[in-house]
Amino acid sequence: MRESTRVTLAGGLYAGLLGYAVVVVFVGAVNFAGGRSPFYTAALFGAALFHGLEDPAALQVAAGPVLAYNMVHLLAFLGFGFLASWLVSLAERYPVARYVTLFTLVFVAAHVYAGLLLFAQPLLAAAAWWQIGSAGLLAAAAMGWYLLQVHAGLRRSLTENPMGAEEE
Repeated sequence: MRESTRVTLAGGLYAGLLGYAVVVVFVGAVNFAGGRSPFYTAALFGAALFHGLEDPAALQVAAGPVLAYNMVHLLAFLGFGFLASWLVSLAERYPVARYVTLFTLVFVAAHVYAGLLLFAQPLLAAAAWWQIGSAGLLAAAAMGWYLLQVHAGLRRSLTENPMGAEEE
C-alpha cells in the first residue's frame, strides 16, 4: 500500500472516531446536565429509528436502541471521516481542490444537519437545533484540526499562502 493511501485511510479512521467521540461526549454531557441519562438521546433516536417510537414520553432507555443507534452513528462518522480525509489529501496535492473540498464539506454538513434536524425536531422539540448544531460544529472542528495535523503540507501551505496563488 502506498504511503499516501495509508495516511488517507488512517486519517479518515481517526478523524471519524474523533468526531464520533466528540458528539457522544457532548450529547451525553447535555443530557446529564438536563437531569437525564447520558444515553437518553441515543436511546431516543435508536427507538425512533429501529422501533418506530413517536412519543418521547414513552421512551425507556435500554441497551438495544442505544447500541443500535450508536452503530449507525459510528458508521456515519467513519464515512464522513474517510470522505474528509480523502478531500484533504486531494487539497494537499492540488491547491485548486481546496475550493472543491471546502464546498463539498460545507454542502454535506448542511444537508446532514438539516436531515438530522427534521428527524430530531419532533423528538427533541426546541432543543434539537442547538444540540445537534453544537455537537456537529464541535465534531467538525475536532476532525478538521486532526486532519490538518496529519497533513502538515496543507497546513503549512494554508498558513503561508491561504488563497493558493502561486508565488512569482
